[in-house]
Amino acid sequence: MALMDLFVKKRAEPNLQPQVPVADVPVQQVVAMQAQGLSNNQIIQSLQNQGYPAPTIYDAIAQAEVRKNPEPFEAPTEQRAEKQQHPDSEVIVEQLIEEKWHELQKELAKTNEWKDSMSSRLDKMEQSMADMKGDLDGLHKAIVARIGEYDKTLLDVGTEIKAMEKVFQKVLPELTGNIQELSRITKTTKENKTEKKGK
Repeated sequence: MALMDLFVKKRAEPNLQPQVPVADVPVQQVVAMQAQGLSNNQIIQSLQNQGYPAPTIYDAIAQAEVRKNPEPFEAPTEQRAEKQQHPDSEVIVEQLIEEKWHELQKELAKTNEWKDSMSSRLDKMEQSMADMKGDLDGLHKAIVARIGEYDKTLLDVGTEIKAMEKVFQKVLPELTGNIQELSRITKTTKENKTEKKGK
């Protein structure tokens, strides 16, 4: 039981500390602690251990800051530093975003240039293909027309040959008979001349 009583007494000791009157703001103590190089957190902890309430401590720190620096006090040093860092961070973030945006715009410009170049090349290729197709169509038509002319010429030649064949079929027997008759007459004439010379 004695140990339990001792433990309970030790836990109850902080509540036995005398409460400092609210009107008593420890500005001088804060100034002295700051002169010793204590941080605001250390000062707050020390004054809380002495029984000062948090609002009184913050008020004292604010008044001490005003005495050191005539500029209006916003918050303890750590909080003020944090607030000063936010605008810088925002500016840095904005600068980074702007740089990335400019880089993206440059890349988009390059992409658009490449797209325009490729589109122009494709248009030229399509025009060349169209011209080549037109030339091939013209060549095909010319070849077909020339083949048609050859066919017609060959047909005409074949017709003429057949006509000549028919003529020869009719004329050839008569011509052969005439040749034979002419040979006979020539032979007879030679024989007659030979006989006359012999007489």
